[in-house]
Amino acid sequence: MLIFLTFLNSLILIILSLLHIYWAFGGLWGKDLAVPTNRSGQKLFMPSVLSTLTVAVGLLIFALCNLSIQFSAVLPLNPLFLKYGILVIGLIFLLRAIGDFNYVGLMKKYKTSDFARQDRLFYTPLCLTLFAAHLLIFIGF
Repeated sequence: MLIFLTFLNSLILIILSLLHIYWAFGGLWGKDLAVPTNRSGQKLFMPSVLSTLTVAVGLLIFALCNLSIQFSAVLPLNPLFLKYGILVIGLIFLLRAIGDFNYVGLMKKYKTSDFARQDRLFYTPLCLTLFAAHLLIFIGF
């Protein structure tokens, strides 16, 4: 099960990283639904190319940490550091799933925008799934 979870997490994180790279270099598919909007439909922030690439690199590092559970040569890290790193990655996704109590996550107040709908159907469940998978890896490692 540990092998399956680490590969599944890695695959999901690599796909998300590639999506962010696509957006950073001008891709439009899904971009309109990737940033929360206020009640009038205005985006709460406009991600820069640098911030989008930073997220992409972070997601790729998370994927490499997952792969390192099975293949220590990917990121030659101390196993204890890697174990707790996996837990921290899971907690990051848990925090994203909980949200900001206004526009993002389980606790959002504003639930009628297109982003909020996508967040409820896809983004938050994915973050909860990634949290649970990372927690199971932490426990089984």
